[in-house]
Amino acid sequence: MDAFPFWIFFVVVGLLIAAIVVVASKRQLDAMNAAWQMAAERLGFSFAPGTMRRGPTISGDIEGHDAEIHSYTKSSGKNSSRYTRYTVTFRAIGIGLRLSRQSGIGRLLKVLGSQDIEIGDPTFDETFIVQAADPRAARAFLNSGITMALNRLIAVHPNVVVMDDRIVIDHQATVRDAEVLVSTLRRLASVATVLADSTESAALTELVEERLQGTVPEPHALAAESRASVDSRLSVGEALAAAGTVDIAGRIFKALAGELPADVEIAGWSKHTRSRPSAQTPAPPRSAPSPPEAADRAGPPPTAIDKAASDETAGAEVEVDRDPFAIATDLFGENRLSFETADLFNTTYVGRSVRWSGKVRRAKVVEHDRILGDGPYAKAVIDIASLENDLFGNTVVSAVVALPDSAVGSLEAGRDVTFTGTLIGIDALVRNLYVSGGRLI
Repeated sequence: MDAFPFWIFFVVVGLLIAAIVVVASKRQLDAMNAAWQMAAERLGFSFAPGTMRRGPTISGDIEGHDAEIHSYTKSSGKNSSRYTRYTVTFRAIGIGLRLSRQSGIGRLLKVLGSQDIEIGDPTFDETFIVQAADPRAARAFLNSGITMALNRLIAVHPNVVVMDDRIVIDHQATVRDAEVLVSTLRRLASVATVLADSTESAALTELVEERLQGTVPEPHALAAESRASVDSRLSVGEALAAAGTVDIAGRIFKALAGELPADVEIAGWSKHTRSRPSAQTPAPPRSAPSPPEAADRAGPPPTAIDKAASDETAGAEVEVDRDPFAIATDLFGENRLSFETADLFNTTYVGRSVRWSGKVRRAKVVEHDRILGDGPYAKAVIDIASLENDLFGNTVVSAVVALPDSAVGSLEAGRDVTFTGTLIGIDALVRNLYVSGGRLI
């Protein structure tokens, strides 16, 4: 009997393996195409299915902007990698603008003399390489609303590149989740609207400026305006959450989550508001009356959060924190999103007594603040720490402190002061910690 030709066995095995690979690849391709088609239907886009040689593409109009998502292969020598590119175009700004993250090759090019325009915002300047044909126009264009929207975007999508007429994200690998495709493109479209629409940019700038100055705004008309950009509604909801108005904030985030179901920031804030009770007008905490000389230096009545802290520590010696840098580092030193920082503050630091020093940025007598409560009292914004952050570079952390109104004359801008008080709140995005019952030392 002749010997069995083993080469036939190996050929059969090879054909079986090839068939299995083809079938598996076909299933993956079908699943990918199904996800992309679902995303296209949700966005109202056209859909071109992928093949074994090229990836799928969806394209259409979103919020008045031309947009496209496509999967492609990038080759480098003998190696190749799959990418998903998101592109949203908008009306050209006209200043030759280009923004990219300041890391890796970008930092090297800067060292070698590549253009990098500084706009005067340390966080933004340390995060982005800014290039433009007209540096003065670039500084005028990049207002605080735009820079805040871009800082938010790069925290979630570090590969973003902004050009004079488009925003692009290249994500390594082919995205196979319809919700991720939809959420990412809608987030880009929001930023495109902020960049291209001066009215939207001005409204967002107004909101951001109030928060940067230590004031959480009253509920804004944009909170109920579904046509406002995602960034405007997110900023309103975040500010309301910081002030304890979590019922309204929760409704804003719930609506946003329906539009951007896979956006990690919106999902995080939605969970944050669900886990917190809404703030009410506080009653004074139980405490022994202060002597007249102490009352003269005391700040306004503590809030409801103070009451909880007072009840918890009644009869016990109060530990006073004297190291603002340590708390600032814990809260803001890592690349946390703002809702993560707010969660950490509420579980670890709220109600803590502090004795801190810092430099006064501004101070004025106010009758009311949405976090600090009713006055009158001197509301001082005091810079307490400067941190080096991997993503955002140098960041300044401030305390917004309620002090006796009679102390306003001792709170000149640039003056170094030491104060005591109780931590009651946080506006995480702008890195403000709120301190009630303050006294100058």
